[in-house]
Amino acid sequence: MEFVILGRTALYVDGEQVPLGVAKQRALLAVLLYHLGAPVRIDTLVEHLWSARGTPQALYPLVSRIRGVLAEVGLDNALTRIPGSGAYRLAVEPESVDFHRFGRLVARAREASARRRHDTAVALLGEAVALWRDEPLADLRGARAEALRTRIAEERLGAQKLLAESQLRGGLPERAFALLDPLVREHPVDETIARHWIEALCALDRDDEARAFLATFRRRYRQRMRLEPTVDLPPATVRGRNPAPVPRQLPKSIFDFAGRKELLVELDEADTNLIVLSGMPGVGKTTLAVHWAHLRRGRFPDGQIFVNANAFGAGPPVEPHAALRRFLTALGVPADRVPRDTDERRELFDDLVVDRAVLVVVDNARDSTQVRQLLSNSASCVTLVTSRNRLSGLTIRDGARCLTVPPLPEPECRTLLGSVIGARRASSEPAGVAELARLSGGLPLVLRIIGERVAERDRASVADLAGELNDRLLSVTDEDEEASLQSVLAWSYTALTSAAARMFRLVGLLPGLSIGAEAAAALAAVEVGEAELLLGTLARAHLITRDTGRRYRFHDLLQRYAAERAAAEEPPADRAAALGRLLTWYLLTAANASRVLAPQQSPVPDLPVPGPVVPLRFDSSAAGSEEEALRWCESERATIAVLCRFAASAGFPRHGWQLAGTTFQVFNRGRQDEFLELARVAVSAARLDNHAEGLIGTLLTQGAALFALLEDEAAARSFHEAVALARRVGDADAEAAGLHNIASFHIRTGDFAAAANVYTAGLAVCRRTGNVVGESAALHRLGMACRRLGRHAEAAAHLRQALAVRERVGDLRGQGATHHELALLFLDAGDPGRAREHCERARVIATRIHDDLVRCDASTTAADIARALSGADAAVRSAEAALSLAERLDDPIRLSRALVALAGALAAAGLTGRAGPVRAQAWRSIERLPATDAAPLRTRLTDVGVGPAGEYRGN
Repeated sequence: MEFVILGRTALYVDGEQVPLGVAKQRALLAVLLYHLGAPVRIDTLVEHLWSARGTPQALYPLVSRIRGVLAEVGLDNALTRIPGSGAYRLAVEPESVDFHRFGRLVARAREASARRRHDTAVALLGEAVALWRDEPLADLRGARAEALRTRIAEERLGAQKLLAESQLRGGLPERAFALLDPLVREHPVDETIARHWIEALCALDRDDEARAFLATFRRRYRQRMRLEPTVDLPPATVRGRNPAPVPRQLPKSIFDFAGRKELLVELDEADTNLIVLSGMPGVGKTTLAVHWAHLRRGRFPDGQIFVNANAFGAGPPVEPHAALRRFLTALGVPADRVPRDTDERRELFDDLVVDRAVLVVVDNARDSTQVRQLLSNSASCVTLVTSRNRLSGLTIRDGARCLTVPPLPEPECRTLLGSVIGARRASSEPAGVAELARLSGGLPLVLRIIGERVAERDRASVADLAGELNDRLLSVTDEDEEASLQSVLAWSYTALTSAAARMFRLVGLLPGLSIGAEAAAALAAVEVGEAELLLGTLARAHLITRDTGRRYRFHDLLQRYAAERAAAEEPPADRAAALGRLLTWYLLTAANASRVLAPQQSPVPDLPVPGPVVPLRFDSSAAGSEEEALRWCESERATIAVLCRFAASAGFPRHGWQLAGTTFQVFNRGRQDEFLELARVAVSAARLDNHAEGLIGTLLTQGAALFALLEDEAAARSFHEAVALARRVGDADAEAAGLHNIASFHIRTGDFAAAANVYTAGLAVCRRTGNVVGESAALHRLGMACRRLGRHAEAAAHLRQALAVRERVGDLRGQGATHHELALLFLDAGDPGRAREHCERARVIATRIHDDLVRCDASTTAADIARALSGADAAVRSAEAALSLAERLDDPIRLSRALVALAGALAAAGLTGRAGPVRAQAWRSIERLPATDAAPLRTRLTDVGVGPAGEYRGN
């Protein structure tokens, strides 16, 4: 039996098409099939079929006729009306509907691709794409139908992109070329398609075509997107084999680099893979390092990684632990799968760069200890370090070549000034240029600032301007170099317009962060367009540096000067107002993203009013809105973490805990240790704010992270403090949430009856207060406790109610967790067929929303289900996928469960040679667990290959 909605609605039984009736009847069936298994309200169905002109009375005859068609093919009770809800639900096997089969095939292909099984991914995606027959939902018309079709088309395009990538990785460039040929014309500014197209052309030895296409694409992308594209030609050395991600992180090189010929030669001739450039502030260490790196990119075809260690900036230095995370994500490791331990990060970094020609630039380093932990053992990986300190320890212990970057000699100063002010003007006034060169002290940063000031005053003589600058320097009684430098900066700063100078001062208030135009607009209370113009003015004056795309960053000397000017010229109230606007912009943008990604989550209390701030918005009804919101959150994750800490110290503790609370559901989908750090900052900020509701919420999230990391005593303290405070202020919902969390300890200790009693009491509270999100959580947990007590009928009733509530409020993450719990229930009850259906739904949802916790649990359960259905090979594949996720999550309980599942699957497949070592690894892993978590897993391992699914934590 096959239902078709990827084209005109159709039903085939044994290859024969079943008549479905008139167009409206087919359209109704199409809507129900699209929302398979979910309740669809009657008014929604009416709007789909008749827009604003229909009535429910017109719908009912169509429903009756559809039921008749379904009954003829043996689906008597498939279409039901949900009592009291005003909605219909169609329940058929998802595998029988082409659209849902497509989704499952793509999900399996993504897992295969992640395991580098590109041939499997190609086969699965080929089957998925072939399901398309015509325009999806062809029998539907109207705006709602177009929105659905757009969403489906986005899913198809995503599958086609993955198929092209898998074909290229699998050595099938001809097939990728044929697939991409129409796509590259239909999507002229899609960077992923362009990147695959260029790679396919190069793999087919059509390099000239690739270069021509790249030039055209870049020009078109800049015109339409007003951004710089990230697409480039692939390194020649990776053609013809499966390439790993190739990072291209070097900042832009300046076009008028001057001098340093001897140092460039020494860099070229260095016979070590560790080089240190040291020198005074502003002498041009970073510029030299980046210029040489761009000149010698061909020596490092496998990538160039850049990190600003920020040793002397306004913000905190980047510790090796955090820097290694950046290295790993640049090399393709997903951000939420980076190891927790610093040594493990270093080992993984070594593994990824072994035998790869990679350049790592560590800019603005503090000392040898900071750098040493970032060094690779790979002989092919070169590390270039810049620092104000000489870092002699690296020479003594690590064989580094240390080069001192001196001030530029006068001839090179004159050359650089000539490139800024114009060669003709420089040659016509050599004496004035020589005086400016002398006054600069040979510092390129100062030379550029002076040059821009002179270039702006093109009617004044260079000699007069040199005299003006000399007067400023003579007025500085302190002979310290920094005092003289500040006079040079002041000379350029005072030439700015009042608006540009104000932007310079305000951006200087930030703790060493890069900033985009939208955030800068909020900071200065101006329009985004004006903010872009002002930032551009500062960049042209070399008072700020363009970082990437539309983001800007200060040199640390300039940031310090800007902060000093802000302290001197901006009244305290104005400084506070500017920081408040910036924090409000981030907070409200994060809240808008959270509404799309976690619509069930209640907003944090007492959010500020926008006022003049215009936060980014994400249209939840638009296709791709979830991906757009998630991309923003991930790109701003580090900034939000810094701002949470900064907010409290800057007098905005409420913004600090609100930022953390708003992003809780978004960031809490992977590694718990990194989320815990943010939760602790939020608790401190809430205490400082003396905000009871905020403190309750942050304590609960901190406790949840601690509980997941098996820090039970600390978790219990957080939960109990939250409950006590909730009782004191009379917050019944928060008290119920805290008690639910405390009941997790009953689950961990095996007292499921006590847990069920707590959840039952909490359910009553949530229903009394109208807290539907709390109600769904209580029902889910109550179902989980009943399952473990063996009360399967009660468990099923509670879980179905939880699922209905979560579907009604749009809680995708909760739906995934409840589908997984239902899978465990049906597996325990001896119904692996129904268990598989719910498990697959859990995996599809978790993959869609990037929830690796549920995805890992569902993959482990899928392995047990496959074994129960005598599918040993499928069991091994699912268990391997679960193990990979558990290792990346660094979750000891999930790791142990995945190892037990894999050992059983391997034994069932007759692969006893592989099963033995996995079984031994599982025993070692189980030793790390609390006794109640370890006991059922030990029982399973005693006779590997026999036993139920093990126990899993619910969400």
